[in-house]
Amino acid sequence: MLVTAARLFVEHGFDATSLQLIADTMGVTKANVYYYFHTKIEILEALLDASIAMFETMLTTAATIDDRRARLEFLVDGFVGQVVVNRGISPLSRTDPGMRRHERITRTLDEQAERGLRLLFGDRPTLDEQAAYWMANDLGPVTRRLAHLSDDELRTTLTRLCLRLLMSESR
Repeated sequence: MLVTAARLFVEHGFDATSLQLIADTMGVTKANVYYYFHTKIEILEALLDASIAMFETMLTTAATIDDRRARLEFLVDGFVGQVVVNRGISPLSRTDPGMRRHERITRTLDEQAERGLRLLFGDRPTLDEQAAYWMANDLGPVTRRLAHLSDDELRTTLTRLCLRLLMSESR
């Protein structure tokens, strides 16, 4: 059910995907979907909660790494790894207006992103550092355009490019 919902959220957007569409696509009744999830937001939370928890652990670990370059490589590797594992919902995570309206998810993702920015560039990042970080932080459009790549190819490409972008702005 979650795989189908994720695909539909990406294809149609969060708002345009109904529980009925999810049920119809799966060939089950809406009552069957409703048995597991009463709302679309519950489905979205189920899709994102594991990634949110993983990012929280990753940020906590990164805070213990003193070497700036090692911290950057650790964060990029972990972030890109999660993007690749969740490539089906990556295009949705930062861009879908319907998803952004949901306070808990939006607040958590924004707090984690801000924490990552501070871990990489300190409390007063320059405008260039901020721009580089936000560009690397939203890989949804890239994963959508490079959907033909294998997971390994996508991981290698995204890691190389994120490191290049962020290292060029690292102090």
